[in-house]
Amino acid sequence: MTYKRWRILIAEEQPALQFRVGQCLKELGYRAPTPVRSFRELLGMTHYSYEPFEHFDLLLINGELLAAAGIDPVRFFVSNSQIRHGVIYDARRGQPCAESIYANQRRQLSLIHTPDRQTLVPLLEQLNGQAISRGVRDVH
Repeated sequence: MTYKRWRILIAEEQPALQFRVGQCLKELGYRAPTPVRSFRELLGMTHYSYEPFEHFDLLLINGELLAAAGIDPVRFFVSNSQIRHGVIYDARRGQPCAESIYANQRRQLSLIHTPDRQTLVPLLEQLNGQAISRGVRDVH
């Protein structure tokens, strides 16, 4: 599976922003993302899914959802094996360029300022490059 066919989950409570992020991904050639509008829905899709082997290649999440739920983002990511890569966007704490806040050989969690084309393109290319260099093959 090519990275353009990644299964992407967008966790954003504002429909307009969720739509813009989805459109940006669509313009970049990615397939339609799965939207969730609350942290509770996110848990339902990942931690408590009726389909325990359903995996997402990428989670894009608004940092405000994590903050409102009082969740440590690294702890959440590390304990959730159904998400391969995570991107937290946070206008207050994020930087213009992606900043890795957790990484191991197969997974990465990054923090960005805004989920726009200018920020997402280099980050997604980096994540794809890492997958290719490791010879990762998706079997979804």
